[in-house]
Amino acid sequence: MSTKERILSEALSLFSVHGYSSVSVRDITKVIGIRESAIYKHYKNKQAIFDTIIHISAERINQFQQELINTAGQEVSDDTNFSIDLIQKIYCRLFSFYLTDEILSKFRKMMIIEQYKSVELNTMFTEMFIEKTLRYQTEVFRQLIQEGRIGGTDPEIMALHFYSPVFLLLFRYDTSTEKLEEALKLIQKHIQEFFGLYLK
Repeated sequence: MSTKERILSEALSLFSVHGYSSVSVRDITKVIGIRESAIYKHYKNKQAIFDTIIHISAERINQFQQELINTAGQEVSDDTNFSIDLIQKIYCRLFSFYLTDEILSKFRKMMIIEQYKSVELNTMFTEMFIEKTLRYQTEVFRQLIQEGRIGGTDPEIMALHFYSPVFLLLFRYDTSTEKLEEALKLIQKHIQEFFGLYLK
């Protein structure tokens, strides 16, 4: 790992525990073991480090979400019987990624701290972890209702009904990643129960 990459990695680790405002450039360089002046060869200031972390993490999330959407869309289209097993597989993959990916886990914790200090970051956090997912799921449920594959009348409420427990479990196990299997079993049970109510 290059010095530039180490700066980002260690800064993210510190930001995820203490928050951006409580970490100094000196704190970052101390962990890495370099002089404070050396950091400015790579980044203009602490804000530049923070902005780069946000950009890289957002790209990482967007890339994974798009890959999952593309894969899920194809798999659901190919599955004429709308298998609950398939939905469980897709969402267990998503949940595992958000919970255990080291960069995303730290980024999420950092954003949770910082969202209360910045309107912009609050908007970004909400869009990344809530609104984008709800919009996608609302459209999926709308299409499934129109196709007559599931019951229900309000796809937006169905999306809230479906995603809220997943979001809650993510925070429940955020500091207990060693219990991933336990969390995934609950995800599977939730999906089974959800579609037990809506599948025709």
